[in-house]
Amino acid sequence: MKKKSHEARRTARILLVEDYEDAREMYAELLSHAGYSVATALDGEEGLDRALSERFDLIVMDIALPKLDGLSVIAALRSRADTKAVPIIGLSAMPDADMRRAVLDSGADVFIEKPCLPAELEGAVRKLLRE
Repeated sequence: MKKKSHEARRTARILLVEDYEDAREMYAELLSHAGYSVATALDGEEGLDRALSERFDLIVMDIALPKLDGLSVIAALRSRADTKAVPIIGLSAMPDADMRRAVLDSGADVFIEKPCLPAELEGAVRKLLRE
């Protein structure tokens, strides 16, 4: 049974949308090391374009993004039949209750405060991918 879970992680495709280079590299490395295939986007417009033109099993979305904010991207993805069921993790450095509520109300499945521990992000990914 464990082997099957590991194989699922190796093939799962994750889109990571993060404008801050250090965070993007850190999260991409973490997820790649955990066995996932990771694609990245640098801003909300690019993230939305990639999410609509490619197939991803999960999306990790920063909220404070240039060009198009993460809340708008999440809402747009949730409004479409082809992307409404894709699990989304919303990341924000603003830890207040209003931001958490806004992220979840936009359609994200999970809110994680940045910076986060690697185990927290990986755990949320595993849970949402039902591994």
